[in-house]
Amino acid sequence: MPSQHQFPAAIYRADPALYERAKAAVAEVDSNLNAHIVAFLHWLVRDTDDLPSRPDHRVTNVRG
Repeated sequence: MPSQHQFPAAIYRADPALYERAKAAVAEVDSNLNAHIVAFLHWLVRDTDDLPSRPDHRVTNVRG
């Protein structure tokens, strides 16, 4: 069965604690990790000068 996604998955390996904190952070700004990673990549290659939003505080000690 072919993939139903437009693009193939890009795999990265994040520290599990950082991954949980990132998921909590994007939820606080009503977003998701995929949207934030794509937005960061656009910023990185200078397609935009705008970074994705983030919480107003440091996200710490999240339990997965």
